[in-house]
Amino acid sequence: MKVTPVKPHFFKPIQPGFKQGLKIPVGFLKYLKGYKNEYAILRKDGKKWLVKVKGRRLQEGWGKFVEEQGLELGNMLVFRHEGNMEFEVTIFDSSHCDREYAEYLDEEEANNVEFKDKPNAEAATHNACDQSHFSCIVRAYCLKGYLCIPTRFAAENGLTNKNCGLIIRDERQRSWNLRLYTSCSRVYIGGSWGDFRVANDLKVGDHIMFEIVTNGEKPIWKFHDIRTKPSDMIPLNAQVSTPASGDDDLPYFISTIKPYSIKKSVLYLPVDFAISNGLINRKCEMILKDEANRSWSVWLGRDAHHFGIISGWTKFRAANGLQVGDVYKFELITNAKLPIAYFRRKYSGEDAEREVH
Repeated sequence: MKVTPVKPHFFKPIQPGFKQGLKIPVGFLKYLKGYKNEYAILRKDGKKWLVKVKGRRLQEGWGKFVEEQGLELGNMLVFRHEGNMEFEVTIFDSSHCDREYAEYLDEEEANNVEFKDKPNAEAATHNACDQSHFSCIVRAYCLKGYLCIPTRFAAENGLTNKNCGLIIRDERQRSWNLRLYTSCSRVYIGGSWGDFRVANDLKVGDHIMFEIVTNGEKPIWKFHDIRTKPSDMIPLNAQVSTPASGDDDLPYFISTIKPYSIKKSVLYLPVDFAISNGLINRKCEMILKDEANRSWSVWLGRDAHHFGIISGWTKFRAANGLQVGDVYKFELITNAKLPIAYFRRKYSGEDAEREVH
């Protein structure tokens, strides 16, 4: 039995002649049965526009919406029906980027540059084991009813051009039926995304991860909540003894911010720490969390003579106001396929005496 989405939506590209009106897709009319409204209401950023509906065409009032939103050829619009002929409108620019998540795509592009250096053998093993995953930060656009999938992830896992059901399960074995959509080479999670977001209390700035369990006609993914506070996390590093007495049993080192980490935009890890925790030969994403429990996606790797964070450090450093001479504690919370570390800055002189040089 087909389940009608709670808030159905449709995509519409801006094409020549768009200023004169816009047609609602024939296939979408089934969601509007029973509505005899003469006007539709378009909503964007808290404002509303009254637009006359004739048949399935938006006419009078549409031109004003076009003008005030600065629509142009190549834009892509998403109309989400909120009920009673009210539509929440999301606008994508000519690169099919939502104006409100341009920053997200910039970050994704930067990450793609890093992924290109990933050895083919590692990538092949990763996919063959059905353990493909991606992590992302919840952006403002995610609160509107959909989530954009990273292009590289979609391509590597055969999701591009898919339009199918999607089951997402969390770590408590709760399940949600959602949908994967493709529009203009971008892949989205839609359907009941809003229900999923509310059930998991996702907020702007939260760092989350999805992992492919099966990738058939109706894929099954696992949702990993990586917002958990460090004291609640279970370390996965088998090389380190971790009694249950608390945080201090996790592998860590204490050091100070050196001038190089400001000038070169990198943070090196002590060699003995990297070796003892099996990090020294890895080139992978890491989640770095600060004292406010905010998360950043950074990249571990080598340069000529050192190992450490080689990408993403600049944004983390700036957001936390780090300066030369600041004492910090770097704590490895989880040492799995996606390592998670906790960075604490405010330490006393007694702690600083244990600094690693």
